[in-house]
Amino acid sequence: MAAPVVSIGPLAWSLDTVLLVAGVVTALAVAAFLHRRGRARVEPALWALLVLTLLVARIAFVVRWWPQYADAPLSVIDPRDAGFSLWAGVAALVLGALGLGWRRPMLRLPLTASLATGLLVWGFGLLVVERLDVAMHAPLPALTLQDLDDRPVDLRAFVGQPVVLNLWATWCPPCRRELPVLVEAQRTHPEVRFVFVDQGESAAEVKAFLVASGLQADHMLVDPAQSLAQQMNARVFPTTLFFDAGGVLRSMHVGALSPATLAAEMRLILSGAPSAPIHPGVAR
Repeated sequence: MAAPVVSIGPLAWSLDTVLLVAGVVTALAVAAFLHRRGRARVEPALWALLVLTLLVARIAFVVRWWPQYADAPLSVIDPRDAGFSLWAGVAALVLGALGLGWRRPMLRLPLTASLATGLLVWGFGLLVVERLDVAMHAPLPALTLQDLDDRPVDLRAFVGQPVVLNLWATWCPPCRRELPVLVEAQRTHPEVRFVFVDQGESAAEVKAFLVASGLQADHMLVDPAQSLAQQMNARVFPTTLFFDAGGVLRSMHVGALSPATLAAEMRLILSGAPSAPIHPGVAR
């Protein structure tokens, strides 16, 4: 799913993260309301359950994608790659809540009410986002950019193969940290087109960076006017877009990808039949 991005001041948040925060805030608000009405205080239990949920979700994701973490095991403690298993986290939350309710009966009603309300807000938000996402899959942009030798490249020419489109810049530390992961994936996944589009810089600047870093990548383009970022509403770098073979956006990842999160995202464009190609101005 292509998770929309919400800008709050200078920060950009995945809508999935915003919905999770909304669910947590709702659960805490309901718990505080019930406490004022004489029910047991459950805020500490809610925070403990949140930590348990995130920890189990992270561990489950790492176990699922361990081969991608094996070469850099310390990266498992860096959750910035947004690698979490949804269903493992939900299972941990439910089992943890049942355990608390069994051991402390006085917590059952306020804890159940708080969690149910928070999960309802979060789940309903995810459902709405999923429905909107299905209705608003964006096509691979009809945009012509320049490669490092000043030759024009039409992005629509990549339709027919799954495409991983990376928006980055040489001045961006997360982009520099992520780029070797994508370059290696380009080497090991010839069935996928990896396209790198530098935002706001010249070909000379990109060439100098690649020489200094010792990286070699195909399909390295420059977009000095940041036209692609504007078209895709990408306000933070790196942003990576995953298009299926029909040229339809299936997922968007904001922030640096690890080998594991890259593999998880690529499943959406490699497994199953591609969506029917769509073109600007044509409703599906």
